[in-house]
Amino acid sequence: MPNKIDKYGLCLEEYSSNKNNADVYFKRAIGKYPEMEVSKALAKIVNKSIKNNEKVLDVGCASGHFYKSLKKRIKKNFFYTGCDPYEIFLKLARKAWKNEKNTKFIKANIYKLPFKKNSHDITYCSNVLLHLPDLKKPLKELIKVTKRKLILRTVVYDVSYKIQLVYNNKWWKYTKTKPIDEFDSKGNPRSFSYFNIHSKDYLVALIKKLAPKSKIKFIKDNKFSKKQIMNSKKNEKRPLATTIIKGEQFSGCLMQPHFFVVIDL
Repeated sequence: MPNKIDKYGLCLEEYSSNKNNADVYFKRAIGKYPEMEVSKALAKIVNKSIKNNEKVLDVGCASGHFYKSLKKRIKKNFFYTGCDPYEIFLKLARKAWKNEKNTKFIKANIYKLPFKKNSHDITYCSNVLLHLPDLKKPLKELIKVTKRKLILRTVVYDVSYKIQLVYNNKWWKYTKTKPIDEFDSKGNPRSFSYFNIHSKDYLVALIKKLAPKSKIKFIKDNKFSKKQIMNSKKNEKRPLATTIIKGEQFSGCLMQPHFFVVIDL
């Protein structure tokens, strides 16, 4: 039987049941594992522009590991909200930061964020957009709830690619799909996640349509420690953990030219 596809075109069985990923992010949040290199870079970008007592929204917060990097680098007082659609992550995020003031974690979907217009001064969304079938509605929601600055981290190239990564239970134990059943009778994958690449031209055109007066800056995510990333891949034992080949980030066989897209609204 094929896995259920939600109304947004997502088949996310592996996310909603993936205890291993949730545990890895939790261990990063509590300091048992080192910070992610992307978390460090993202926190530095936020730190450059945040003002005292501003509200920060983290869309796709997982188990709270991004907050650790913010807390470590930002000396100003700020109010943090992390949201994620999966309780398996949120439960651990709340556990990691249960005694933290000005911090909350809530269940929310990027296609319909439960926040008022301009409710957060700074919003960031890291490693989420590449896993979505379409960006129009998510970007509209992100822009709507952001007052001043929106920071995206996603995969950007000269041309766009729509990619479905297909899972089976031989190498990804969190799916029930057997190798023989990877595809249904119509050739569609039964269990998958998107690993899309979007062109810079497309992103600029879409953002400008939604926020005509915005200013957009692309920052290549290449200031990372190769040693740290390779050590994490070895220790965490995740099949698609990031690896570095000739200075570029790869997930499996896919090269992923990650960029921070910084949008001043």
